[in-house]
Amino acid sequence: MMRHTMKLLGQQARRIQPSNIDPTSIRHAGTLVSPHRNNSALLLRIATAIDQKTPVVEALEQWKEQEWMSSHRVYTLFPEDMASRILLIDTVLGLKEAERFFETIPETMKDYTVYTSLLTLYTRNDDTLDKAEALFEKMRELGFLLKPTPFNLMLSLYSPLKRHDNVNSLLSEMEDNNVKPDDLTANHALLVYAAVSNIKAMEKFLSSNQRIKLEWGTCIDMAKAYLKSGATEKSLAMLLRTELLVDCASRKPAYEALMSVYGDVGEREDVYRIWELHKNAGSSNEGYRAVISALSSIGDMEGAEVIYREWELGGLPFDASIPNTLISGYHALGMERRLRN
Repeated sequence: MMRHTMKLLGQQARRIQPSNIDPTSIRHAGTLVSPHRNNSALLLRIATAIDQKTPVVEALEQWKEQEWMSSHRVYTLFPEDMASRILLIDTVLGLKEAERFFETIPETMKDYTVYTSLLTLYTRNDDTLDKAEALFEKMRELGFLLKPTPFNLMLSLYSPLKRHDNVNSLLSEMEDNNVKPDDLTANHALLVYAAVSNIKAMEKFLSSNQRIKLEWGTCIDMAKAYLKSGATEKSLAMLLRTELLVDCASRKPAYEALMSVYGDVGEREDVYRIWELHKNAGSSNEGYRAVISALSSIGDMEGAEVIYREWELGGLPFDASIPNTLISGYHALGMERRLRN
């Protein structure tokens, strides 16, 4: 079914390739308003279709309807329609075809939404970093940098690369343009500051953006940064803040991260406390590996052994990394003799 659906998507996408676009049909006096104006979810549906989080068939049906109405000049196409087509073409035919389509769009139709769609594609990974930066510069020249989204897209690209200077430059430009950072902006920026242990910049940003909603992963990285700089109390405070952000969807990975950092801090009781919360959320190899590693880093090998035996009897699929974690703990503490017992 999915293969057939993607084939249909491919057929639809090819119908709107550059060679099939009639620029004169983009505007037609007396036609109806584009259904995109009445269905703003289409752009989001196409953007997420590649992740299969949105029903592809549903997006396709809406697209087919839009295509038929467009070919019969029933409504006027708007830049938002072009933006959604860029994303659809990329999903089905790839980035190069999406770029070719972008080049065929009349300059009068290339507004903020169209450029932002292409920037979204360029900022997915650092292979297209140069293209992303060039397009961002073009958007700057056109005066399109008046909303957080383009900045957030670039921050999402720079954040994993720990490009501290680029992050500072983007934040300064946002301030100059009177663009208020949103939650996404804040989390990206704080992740970069934490990664390079720039505590001063991290705290300055926090103090000037106190209403932002932090993600638990951001707080974990900030706790690590505090610990690395020797600010243990601040690290513990940030870990407590992390616990308040954990929800049902994030319980397991968040608890595993918390156990790891509590272990690094040396808080044995907190490791066990979080371990109980993790078990209530359901047993997993990742959880056992995290708690054994945390207890080993504290030096509580007896506790690590008890939990290891619990894992052996628990019926979970075998994971060689778990006994290896225990063995690494013995070696780190010079307890090789224990391995022979």
